[in-house]
Amino acid sequence: MILKTYTYFIDERGNKLSVFKDFKRYKFLVLIVLILTFANTIGELLLPKMMSQIIDVGVTDQNISYILRLGTLMIGVTLITILVRASAAYFSAKTSMLFSRDLRKRMFNKVNRMTFDETEYFSISSLITRTTNDIAQIEQLVLMGLRPLARAPLTFIGGLFMAFTTSVRLSMIVFVSLPFLAIVLYFVIKVVVPYFPRLQKALDHINLLLRQRLTGLKVIRAFSRDKQEEESFEDANDKYYQIGLKVNKVMQTINPILTLILNLSIVATLLLGVRFVQQGTLSIGALMAFVQYITQVLNAVIMVTRMMTMLPRSVASIDRVKAVLNYPSRSVGGSNVLNEPITSVKAQDLTFYYPDANLPALENLNFSVYKGEVMGIIGGTGSGKSTLLKLFMQFYDPSEGKLLINDQAIDTLNPESVREKISYVPQQNYFFSDSVRGNLFYSNPDASDEKMLDSLETAQAMQFLPKEKPLEKTVARGGRNYSGGQRQRLAISRALTRPASLYVFDDSFSALDYKTDYELRLALQGKLNDAATIIVAQRVATIRHANKILVLENGKVQGLGSHDELMQSNQIYREIAISQGEEEDV
Repeated sequence: MILKTYTYFIDERGNKLSVFKDFKRYKFLVLIVLILTFANTIGELLLPKMMSQIIDVGVTDQNISYILRLGTLMIGVTLITILVRASAAYFSAKTSMLFSRDLRKRMFNKVNRMTFDETEYFSISSLITRTTNDIAQIEQLVLMGLRPLARAPLTFIGGLFMAFTTSVRLSMIVFVSLPFLAIVLYFVIKVVVPYFPRLQKALDHINLLLRQRLTGLKVIRAFSRDKQEEESFEDANDKYYQIGLKVNKVMQTINPILTLILNLSIVATLLLGVRFVQQGTLSIGALMAFVQYITQVLNAVIMVTRMMTMLPRSVASIDRVKAVLNYPSRSVGGSNVLNEPITSVKAQDLTFYYPDANLPALENLNFSVYKGEVMGIIGGTGSGKSTLLKLFMQFYDPSEGKLLINDQAIDTLNPESVREKISYVPQQNYFFSDSVRGNLFYSNPDASDEKMLDSLETAQAMQFLPKEKPLEKTVARGGRNYSGGQRQRLAISRALTRPASLYVFDDSFSALDYKTDYELRLALQGKLNDAATIIVAQRVATIRHANKILVLENGKVQGLGSHDELMQSNQIYREIAISQGEEEDV
């Protein structure tokens, strides 16, 4: 059983569990806790012996000076024991908190570097539970393991030794009690363990439903689905309740059983001890000391048993945290650092498959864009426009062909060095709960107020911001206090605040009216002459003045050229333009 428990802390190759691999950095604190726990145990073992001496010598002989002298010594030992125990509690708490802090940091860093499909593999709600609740469970395991679990074997061995030196015959009661305690321990491991992984999964499901409720509030209320959502949550909550109830029923039954075994052992000790006292083979003081020793020995075993009731839940949490930390994250890019500004972007037979996909999202793309040029990308929904931008941002590596940055394959370049040269406006804009200044700082921490105001002016964002102190205007989380078009202009302002050699706009003009779209494009013309610009758009008017336009359909290039050239030669582009009210320049 101990071996089975131990295997939870060992990986398949026999190495220490990755969850605890950094625990050695706290070895000095752990050593202090063990020394203090050992000193505390010695103190607790000495007190019954000293009490027996007071009874057998001081009280029996009515030796007051002996009683006072040994009593004073007992008070000193008690005070030192209390001080040592409090110090051990402090250092064990400090160690467990430091460990959980660093483990949370490792989890956050791991999740922070995961790709989109990797986060979806675990689900966001589950990752939140693993980073908070599961690590809290592991923290409690470490805290309990440093003191009670370390103290239990010391108390058991020391108490057993002192009990044997006091009375060998009474010590047999311990060996009679131990099998019953072992049966309880086996029952705990066998019955309780399977429930905890199910309990954690049920908690994940509750978090998922709650998160969906909060993020999809508008849709739920728009379609009057409040009742159905409440019913779904009630079912999930009831499932969690039923599993938790079963676990707690078992665990709460164990405590009275353990207490019963302990008390029956004490009663048996007193019954036999009284007979030995009457026979004159055991003194009253020795009997009192033995009762305390057997209590300490059995309490040590009970302490381990109760710890084992906590272990299954902690083991489930360890497995869940370990699954994230050991998940083989897909590395993107290479080690070559891009030091110079981006002057060219080229695709040569570029093909890309999403992980586990059978059909390519992009197939045999060929194009180029240089410094000072603007390339527009247009196509229907699912044509691969946003996927192509993800390759630019190195969220994925190309599957086949080449994507070249300054004639260097992008999969050989360090992602951070490439992203430092790019300013990106994503399709889904996100803002932090901060001021306008704080959100613009996110793209460029060194930006001056003049630079940020210029970016807001260029993006036509000053139209809805106050004239006085526009940078102090509050932005709610996600930009909820602004309309879709206003959020897009703020996102463009954030991108323009960052000095870059490649600007990427992913459908960033779709929520703007035609007048604002036109004015913003005019303002951009004089700002981005020294950079390459790529604009993904749904509207032809947004990209008609680009140097070249890439037409995509089902991940394939259907046309490449200027607006006039495509209107003359490309049927797909011409149909898109005419459907949007553009004149057919044939």
